[in-house]
Amino acid sequence: MKKMTSLFAALAAALCVPALGFAAADLSAVACAPGTEISVEALPPLVAGNTRPPQGVAGAGIVVVARAVRVFGGCNFPEKGPADGGKKVYYDAIWSLDLGNPVAWERAPEKLPCPAAYGADGVGGENADGKLSAIFPDGNGSFPVKIDNAAGTLRSFVAGGNVDGVPANRAFLRAADGAWEALPDFPGTPRVQPVAGMLRTPRGNAFALVGGFYFDKATKKATLDRAGVIYYPSENKWELLPPLPENVSEAGLVGACAVEDGEGGMLIFGGVNAKIFKDALENPAPDYLRREPAWYKFNADVLRLSFDADGNAKWEKLATVPATARAGASAVRAGDGSIYFVCGELKPGFRSPECVRIRIRTKCESERNEKPLDLLIFYAGTDQQLRGID
Repeated sequence: MKKMTSLFAALAAALCVPALGFAAADLSAVACAPGTEISVEALPPLVAGNTRPPQGVAGAGIVVVARAVRVFGGCNFPEKGPADGGKKVYYDAIWSLDLGNPVAWERAPEKLPCPAAYGADGVGGENADGKLSAIFPDGNGSFPVKIDNAAGTLRSFVAGGNVDGVPANRAFLRAADGAWEALPDFPGTPRVQPVAGMLRTPRGNAFALVGGFYFDKATKKATLDRAGVIYYPSENKWELLPPLPENVSEAGLVGACAVEDGEGGMLIFGGVNAKIFKDALENPAPDYLRREPAWYKFNADVLRLSFDADGNAKWEKLATVPATARAGASAVRAGDGSIYFVCGELKPGFRSPECVRIRIRTKCESERNEKPLDLLIFYAGTDQQLRGID
């Protein structure tokens, strides 16, 4: 951590200073918007199962407990990819990385009650036997429905995804007594694999559900909604959010992940390319799964969604970081403001084991403009492990 601190201090002199230990080709392409500083550093890879070449997981859950990052569940194709008829394997393992001495991921002696992947903040998910309603990692408690590929925030809100196996507009809030209550359905089409986060607005803190996709089997048309919806708890009301402008980013906001930024906004990383993914859904090509990773153009833009003082939602691109070009990732924020991000798909069917640590510093719009965002980011799967606004 001493080395990382010195690297971060060096950012005061120049933007986008690459940290040591990461592939030079990736770091050389890092680019930042004015007022944003970033550094990237490699950390130990997380290898799951007997994979050759080594692979990580997608769809994993992630938490921070007692100065350790714990990653649980997830899935991969350990023997051969889906293009060659490979079988997806789900894991019940829990891996841990000591933040005080991050030399290697260790497999914990305990494990999940069952294999699981593609939950939302540890809620639901799926495995080879079907859809799940359990709440992980301990498996205590049950969600009101079976839900997968949804998004949530700190186990307080869960929305989108598939409900009982069907794309849905459902949303849920955890009440003070711990029980989950149904909210009004959000407007528009269902959102499978969206991202979610809490936003600070002039009308109070609100839950934002952004992106996701819906494929209509009858018309064989896909909707990739680069806009979002926002729920105001004090008003029990959903409203629409503006779409991500094309001149800001081509990100598909599907299979991405989000974390709070410490200033009332949310940061979004990774995910698919909107056009390529939509074309693949509507006009599947026989060689789609056999392309090289660069062809898929997974999103490398670091995006920010926030509200200004006048109550207007706005999109920004803070940086382009090739190391974050992964589809399906999870992120969690620790108490000190650090954010951890693990594995994810390098291309469909291949889960990268790579872990990176990223620090970002931005200037706030207010004159508290030297407050850092201090992000530590590793790669993981698609579970949206998010933190609300305090």
